[in-house]
Amino acid sequence: MRGMWEETAVANGRWMPNGRAYRRFQKYETKVLRSADAVVCISETLKQEAISRGVDEAKITVVTNAVDESTINQSTKHELFDEVSDLLNRDKSTKVIGYIGSLREMEGVDLTAEATAKLSSKGHDVRFFVLSSNSGQTELKDYCDKLGLGDNAVIAGPVPHDSVAQFYDLIDIFVVSRPNSRVTRLVTPLKPFEAMAMKKAVVASKLPALEEIIDDGTTGLLYHADDVDSLVEIIERVLSDDDLINSLGDNAHKWIIENRTWQSVVQNYSKAYQTAKENKR
Repeated sequence: MRGMWEETAVANGRWMPNGRAYRRFQKYETKVLRSADAVVCISETLKQEAISRGVDEAKITVVTNAVDESTINQSTKHELFDEVSDLLNRDKSTKVIGYIGSLREMEGVDLTAEATAKLSSKGHDVRFFVLSSNSGQTELKDYCDKLGLGDNAVIAGPVPHDSVAQFYDLIDIFVVSRPNSRVTRLVTPLKPFEAMAMKKAVVASKLPALEEIIDDGTTGLLYHADDVDSLVEIIERVLSDDDLINSLGDNAHKWIIENRTWQSVVQNYSKAYQTAKENKR
């Protein structure tokens, strides 16, 4: 159980909450969960959701998202990297507020753009950088223009997966500005793991699924979801504090290496397979 597709469809505006398609999909998803000999969930929040649907807790194993330790520092050089670096036009005082990932509505990247514009208007030397697929780029660029970010916003991509890691080097503060919705409260995104592994200072919305990842003040910072002023306030805490940026990044990297590499988390599948064997119908 990696997500809740009916809730994602609602968050992205495709389905109505509790509409006919929503109810039908959830009904059959629940039937599958209850009938399975074993269930694997990617987070504790999803585990509790499965239990609430009548799944026996003893059948559930949590295998979280993770990163591949061997590829954290490996990246194929892409020609776009130098181009983006030039466009960001950074000085020593410049801080880049960034995000790497999809631009679906449930990611809420527009709030990060708005926060960056507010910070810029307050006199902070900041840039906004996003690396993503083509989908949603035009809309985000138009919004950045509306906010007055102009050349201080760089939206680029896509690049091959094996070229992504190097682009984290362009980011000082990685923001996960997911809005408060049922799916974002329950489903843990993958991108924060990668950013943390790359020693980035991560700022994320205070939602249960993200609180499983971020120890506020230690491995990252949390702000009140959907509150741009709260996001601005949190980012301001780190803009002029390189020691805080470095400590958050170092702590995050250490936590990932100790707790969230694929080499370690997949060991939990042994329990899931054993459970499935014991419950085989």
